[in-house]
Amino acid sequence: MDATVVTTKYWHRLDDGRTQCDLCPRHCRLREGQRGLCYVRQRLDDQVKLVSYGRSSGFCVDPIEKKPLNHFYPGSSVLSFGTAGCNLACKFCQNWDMSKSREMDTLADRAMPEDIARAAAQLDCRSVAFTYNDPVIFHEYAIDVARACREVGIKTVAVTAAEVCAEPRAEFYEHMDAANVDLKAFSERFYREICGGHLEPVLETLVYLRRETDVWFEITTLLIPGENDSEAELSELSQWVAAELGPEVPIHFTAFHPDWKMLATPSTPAATLTRARQIALDRGL
Repeated sequence: MDATVVTTKYWHRLDDGRTQCDLCPRHCRLREGQRGLCYVRQRLDDQVKLVSYGRSSGFCVDPIEKKPLNHFYPGSSVLSFGTAGCNLACKFCQNWDMSKSREMDTLADRAMPEDIARAAAQLDCRSVAFTYNDPVIFHEYAIDVARACREVGIKTVAVTAAEVCAEPRAEFYEHMDAANVDLKAFSERFYREICGGHLEPVLETLVYLRRETDVWFEITTLLIPGENDSEAELSELSQWVAAELGPEVPIHFTAFHPDWKMLATPSTPAATLTRARQIALDRGL
């Protein structure tokens, strides 16, 4: 039996013979053999299965501030890893070679949960980060890694775009210690046209994290010239964070550089980041 293929539970059968994946709001409807947009969840044997369990696209030891998390064991090291695939299609993705890979050969390293926990301890890492692509899509693998890490006193961090349904979200964050959430913009247009997703599920996840969990989380917004960096949008975003999450939730504004399908878009000027910071401060953050 292939240990990289595991049965999942967030799906249901439809009257037309297809099976709907209920992990994320995309709700991919699959016939036998089809994969969801994420590529790693596939209908096999009339079930939705994760086909990348225990396989990583690579590992790296990073400073925790690179996630970025500035208030979660600052100064410590984190063992970062990801898999292949993603449930969004961001045109500016800086990890597109992994997140949009359609080749399982991208998953070069075999790494079972206990192996990852053991490696983090040996490398003196205080935490393990699920990053490079979104851990939402390898839900079962991420949770098992988190369980193995807790057994040896290692924390776990989700770097995520937060496009996930309510029931799997609750199970997922029961096992996470920290998260950095990409709030990619504050407009439905941006999410729909640039990312192939929706804003509302992300806001719902942020509110859930703040009000219903003890997970430490910080927010990151990548500012893309002409797309999500207007004063009006930054003001609205900052006001929402201050009102719904509170001023103690850190937010990071980061700089875009041309990548994947947005090679013609210029890099973010430093002045834009300074302006965004001042707008956020003026709105109570």
